[in-house]
Amino acid sequence: MQRRKQKLSKARSRTMWLAWIAWGVIGSIFLFEDSRGGSGWLSLLLTSPFWLLFAVWPFIWLWLVTRRNDEWVEIDDDVISGENGETIARFVQKDGVRYVDIDAFADTFKCSRDVPTVTLPGGTERFARLDDVRHLATGNKALTEWLVVVDSLPK
Repeated sequence: MQRRKQKLSKARSRTMWLAWIAWGVIGSIFLFEDSRGGSGWLSLLLTSPFWLLFAVWPFIWLWLVTRRNDEWVEIDDDVISGENGETIARFVQKDGVRYVDIDAFADTFKCSRDVPTVTLPGGTERFARLDDVRHLATGNKALTEWLVVVDSLPK
């Protein structure tokens, strides 16, 4: 099964902005400390690719954030739970709504497929809203543990 393309997540964006700020501080220290010793041109030459990325990153970020595609999702991943990591089910989040791939979900947790399903743009898999399958966790320890893991994921 092919994964859907994902939007630029907030966590990845924050990490890149942190790297951008870190390079601004650390790179400046490298550049200006070396210029006192007389090797400033060499330092500028060696660090120029990083300074180019430093200058271009805000524009790349703006371009990534403003791109729109209805087929993209925020999360498309396999969520693993259980003591040995044996319980795996596909989890997708699109427009703030969380879904599970109902076929794999029902096979993994040995539960009913009789829940309302939708087909998300970009694929043919049938997905059920996570809230529609919560009632199946009654008496199903593996599913209850999996739902705890899913609920701990940031939205």
